[in-house]
Amino acid sequence: MPDSSRTMPNHDPWFAYDKVLHFGVSFSLVLSTQYVLENTLDIDRETAIPVGVVVSAVNGVVKEYWDKKMGSFFSRRDLIADVTGILVGVLIIIVSK
Repeated sequence: MPDSSRTMPNHDPWFAYDKVLHFGVSFSLVLSTQYVLENTLDIDRETAIPVGVVVSAVNGVVKEYWDKKMGSFFSRRDLIADVTGILVGVLIIIVSK
């Protein structure tokens, strides 16, 4: 029988400071990546937004694998907070211009 203690948290609340951090970092990575690509490197918006999304998503997944490797657990709720931050960031980019 597999050891579920490493994959299923005993306490991983939906509304916690950790989720705010995941949301904020993902949100910030989308915005900052898009800004640098579009305004500094003259890359068009249609390319910059997906690159920002990928950078932010990869960061979130790598963070969860790192947590698991360090003896914690892989939190799907953290990934949902990451995705929410990505979506809000993209929405702000789209409506701002």
